[in-house]
Amino acid sequence: MIQRIQTIYLLAVAIMQAVMLFSAQASVIDGVNEETVNLAQNWQWAILISLTALIPLITIFLFRNRRLQIRFSIINSLFLLTLQIIVVCTLLNITKENVTINYSVSDISPAISLILTILAIRFIVKDEMKIRAYNRIR
Repeated sequence: MIQRIQTIYLLAVAIMQAVMLFSAQASVIDGVNEETVNLAQNWQWAILISLTALIPLITIFLFRNRRLQIRFSIINSLFLLTLQIIVVCTLLNITKENVTINYSVSDISPAISLILTILAIRFIVKDEMKIRAYNRIR
C-alpha cells in the first residue's frame, strides 16, 4: 500500500488540504488594522475543505478496489477545482482602497492538490492495466 507512488500523492493532498483548513488565505492591511481572510470561517467552505482532505485518506485504504479509487479521486478533483474557484473569487472580491493584500501559500494549495490527484489517478490506472495484463497471462 505505502510503496505505491499514488499513495504518496494522495497523502500529500490530504496533508495540504488539512493545512489549508487551519491557515488563513490572505491578510488585508489598511495601514492601521490587519484582517485575515480565512475560508474555514464559513461552515460550507470548511466542509468542502474537510472533504477534500478526507477523500484522499479514504481513497488510500481502497487499494484493493482500484476502480473505486479512481472514482473517489475524480470526485475529489472536482471538489478541488470548485475550491480553487472559490479561493480565487474570494480573493478577487477584496476591494478596498489603500490596502495591501498579502497572499498565502495556501491560496494555490487546491491547484497543487488537483495536479497531485490527477497524477495519482494516472498511476492507479497504470496499476489496473498491469493487473489486467497479469490476469490475461494466467
